Amino acid sequence: MLIGLFIGLLFGFFLQRGQFCFVSGFRIIYTQRNFRFLTALLIAVSIQSIGFFSLSGLDLITIPNTPMPLLATLIGGLLFGIGMVLANCCASGGWFRTREGAVGSWIALICFALTMAATQTGALKQWINPLLLETTTLDNIYNTFNLSPWILVTVLVLITVVMIVYHIKHPRYQFPQEPTTALIPHRIFTKHWHPFTAAVWIGLLGVLAWLVSEQYGRSYGYGVAVPTANVVQYIVIGQQRYLNWGSYFVLGILLGSFIAAKLSGEFEIRLPEPKAILQRMLGGVIMGIGASLAGGCTITNALVSTAYFSWQGWLATLMIMIGCWLTSVLVKPTQCRI
Repeated sequence: MLIGLFIGLLFGFFLQRGQFCFVSGFRIIYTQRNFRFLTALLIAVSIQSIGFFSLSGLDLITIPNTPMPLLATLIGGLLFGIGMVLANCCASGGWFRTREGAVGSWIALICFALTMAATQTGALKQWINPLLLETTTLDNIYNTFNLSPWILVTVLVLITVVMIVYHIKHPRYQFPQEPTTALIPHRIFTKHWHPFTAAVWIGLLGVLAWLVSEQYGRSYGYGVAVPTANVVQYIVIGQQRYLNWGSYFVLGILLGSFIAAKLSGEFEIRLPEPKAILQRMLGGVIMGIGASLAGGCTITNALVSTAYFSWQGWLATLMIMIGCWLTSVLVKPTQCRI
């Protein structure tokens, strides 16, 4: 189980070094027509996609083909997008930004964790389950259209390559005083990593995460929402089953992001404005309800499920983006580097 802690530590380190923030990344697609984060996300997804189907072909992992609850996915994705803008962090962002010293992210994360636990085994379960039971016949896209998954992998990789070339050549997407070819950091603790660098490491680690967790009876890669609930459930109930690979993984994110922030000199206690505290709390609760309906958070849907072409992953990601964009019109953003 401790290997989950180590992989989580590396994941948290990469998230923090690359400032891999879904809230800011999705928001600037709408507000600035800036697709840098989307390209970084596609890089991570493409690497995982190649890795997942290669491992599946070798019978080393099992790709899920769970039927999608359509209404729950659409509502849940929309709610999660709304919630993460209000909270100014998503579930993974809550874990890694807390160790940068962002107290507001602690508040959002605690509310998210409590809400997730309530939807899994608590008072909200009876309200969530009926929607989750209304499933369709849709599972993975290649099954629906009776295609080889490698056709979709090829299309995904080609789109990703086109986006990378465009970003490397277009001057708009260069960081100040940073050459376009600086995709590999020359110092591990340099102030900023290029997001494409972080994406490559996140993608490679995601393949390893699935392969390793499969050995513990967990057929999935990265996961944050349910493991976050498991941490709360273990603390409250004390049952050993909640102290699992996933819960060690999210605790590792906390440790890895702290190490990265501390060694790079970016750790600083930052208190939210008093009027923002209730907004952060509300955002955490809405995210928890959204993640329970949509089958997970941005990590589960946008980073992992998209890589094996789950209908739920792609539709939930689209709805998360729409929820993010709609809420960004009404809520003043807090800046985050992408």
